[in-house]
Amino acid sequence: MVGRVRRGSILQYVVGGHRLRVVVVTADRYNPGHALVAPLRERAAPELAPAFLVPLSRQDWPSAAVVDLSRLRSLDPGSVAGPAGQLTLTTLATMTAAARTYFGAPD
Repeated sequence: MVGRVRRGSILQYVVGGHRLRVVVVTADRYNPGHALVAPLRERAAPELAPAFLVPLSRQDWPSAAVVDLSRLRSLDPGSVAGPAGQLTLTTLATMTAAARTYFGAPD
């Protein structure tokens, strides 16, 4: 079940018997065919968070949560159970900066 997959989409995802949420990290032109996703972890970011953890605001997700860029995976369209939300533009900008820092991408 893959509808419109956009950068910053939060998706319900099923792996084995486990349901989790993932965030689409790649630019729209790569989605869904070559999309990369990162898990959404429902926990507060540590005070001194590493570059690969992107904290979410309450506008992104109703509870404390982070996107873990260290756990990127290819999107399996068959594992998508449905939409769960969309990151704000502010969080998308933070995620872009975090990805550039973590992966050492030039500006």
